[in-house]
Amino acid sequence: MNIFIIILSLASVTLSNGTSAIQWLELQTGVRAIGMAGAQTAAGDDISSSLYNPANVSYIEGQQVFFNKTNYIADISHSFFGYGRQMTELDVLGINIFFLDSGWIPETTDEANTGNDIGSLGNYKVYNFLANFSYARSISDKFKVGLGLKYFREDIDNMYAQGLAFDFGAHYSVGLGIKLGLSINNVGPDVKFEGDGLQQYVDDSVSPSGILMKSTGSFSLPQIVRLGIEGKVMGSDRMSLIRNNLLGLSVAADILKPIADDMYAALGSELSISDMFFVRLGSRINHDTASLSFGLGLEYSNFKIDYSLSDYGDLGQTGQFGISLKF
Repeated sequence: MNIFIIILSLASVTLSNGTSAIQWLELQTGVRAIGMAGAQTAAGDDISSSLYNPANVSYIEGQQVFFNKTNYIADISHSFFGYGRQMTELDVLGINIFFLDSGWIPETTDEANTGNDIGSLGNYKVYNFLANFSYARSISDKFKVGLGLKYFREDIDNMYAQGLAFDFGAHYSVGLGIKLGLSINNVGPDVKFEGDGLQQYVDDSVSPSGILMKSTGSFSLPQIVRLGIEGKVMGSDRMSLIRNNLLGLSVAADILKPIADDMYAALGSELSISDMFFVRLGSRINHDTASLSFGLGLEYSNFKIDYSLSDYGDLGQTGQFGISLKF
């Protein structure tokens, strides 16, 4: 349990209330995970769940690839790709690529050239990019630890912010089909925006070049601490509390504390039939927008197709589709 104490100590040092930027680093990824409301700190076991807890990739055997496409709210879309490989009996490496496109956004000014109407300056887009590299190691048959390194970049019209961040995580199997998970995400230095969009054209008397370069303040990253538990109530593997070769049932719960928001919880469940058909349900408690989620999955041989649907209240519903292959 020492690794859990280390991560909790790290969290107490780095996590405090405040404002943060690059909020899209908190977006949920992975179709199975989203169908379970993101309760993946302990329940994750593949490359698609590495952003919740880097220790999740320790369960990969052989190689695995994953891709999912999400139609998010307000015409926003994002894509997520992952590849994981078991390097040795104890070590696993993974890589994830995330890309978000905001769609066209009208750009306006509060002072039009004539009259009092709002003036239009055309359209722009927001692009977000993330490359995540994860490493996980099995310390024993009960302990798994993981480390993630992220490079991220956010482009807003002709301004950008970029930087590096770390994820730390661990799993501990306590027996009777119960597994604990703990992670802290997005630990890194503050970021600030740069780019030509911060230029202001002024009179030569103000600046000989006719240009003033504005500067933004620095913003902390959206650090988040996750504590999760999973119970394999029923299934065919030896980890299950009740052995059943036809039906499987897993339940999971996460408690999450973002740096700039209130604590909330995620509850998820997954029912499997013959390890081929999957039905998932999830719910979030005390979340500001998201509530219920639902998912379906079909796995044949080493190929898997997943779909999930999430409800964001007044913001609408989002759908996700994903495929994965083990080899």
